[in-house]
Amino acid sequence: MKLKAQGAFEYMISYGWAILIVIVLGILLFSLGVLNPSQTPSANGFTILRPVSWSFTGGNSHQSNVTVALENVAGQSLVLYVNDTNKGSIKFKKGSSLPCYFNGTSGITVTDSSGNTVPVTSNKVSVPVGGIITISGLIDGNGNGTADSNCGGLINAGYRYDVQLVVEDEYQIIKKDNGLITGKFV
Repeated sequence: MKLKAQGAFEYMISYGWAILIVIVLGILLFSLGVLNPSQTPSANGFTILRPVSWSFTGGNSHQSNVTVALENVAGQSLVLYVNDTNKGSIKFKKGSSLPCYFNGTSGITVTDSSGNTVPVTSNKVSVPVGGIITISGLIDGNGNGTADSNCGGLINAGYRYDVQLVVEDEYQIIKKDNGLITGKFV
């Protein structure tokens, strides 16, 4: 009887550790977004400039290269503030982290739907009625190129960025457009 009890105990201990390790790895992979199928790409809530395509490059937890194509659905010409300390900036925020900003206007490129470079003048860019612009650049915690915030993530990990855009309409009225962008880092 003692040998059977000892054998059962050793069996439980041996397989118990293996099961515990598998459970911990599963929880870790799920929390990183690798096993989380709910991180399908989506953009919700935008009413003035709607994201039509985007990409966030992973590999670094503090910074990310971002490319986002925005379509002007407001029915009037707009001016988008890219990185203006007085009026506002494009702001990306992950959960309770500090906000992330583009690394200055010199570190970004803006193109129109034909691939032509759009000039960034006084930290803002014009977006014609129905036009699509694509903004590419590095985002970090304070827009100065230093890795000081949770602005990136691991490749294939899921992300959820609350995005705030600051625009000025043709009547020179400042408006904020907010929304949520989700997906996986590439």
